[in-house]
Amino acid sequence: MKRDIEADLRELLSATEAAEMAGVGKRSWWRYCSSGKAPAPVRLGGNVRWRRSELAEWIAAGCPRVREEVRR
Repeated sequence: MKRDIEADLRELLSATEAAEMAGVGKRSWWRYCSSGKAPAPVRLGGNVRWRRSELAEWIAAGCPRVREEVRR
C-alpha cells in the first residue's frame, strides 16, 4: 500500500515541475492554466498539482486548448 501512495505522489507535479515539463516558465504556466490552455489541476488541501500522465498526453497532442477561457 505504501508503494502505491508513493507512486501516486510521484505522478503529481508542482507548478514548477509542470512548467518545466511543458517547456515554459512558471509564470507562463499559470497563464496557460487560467486561460484554459492547460489541463486542470488536482487540488489537495492547499496544494495544486498536475498529473504527469495527463500532461504527457496533452503535450503529445500538441498542447491543444483544454477548456474555454476562465473569466474572472
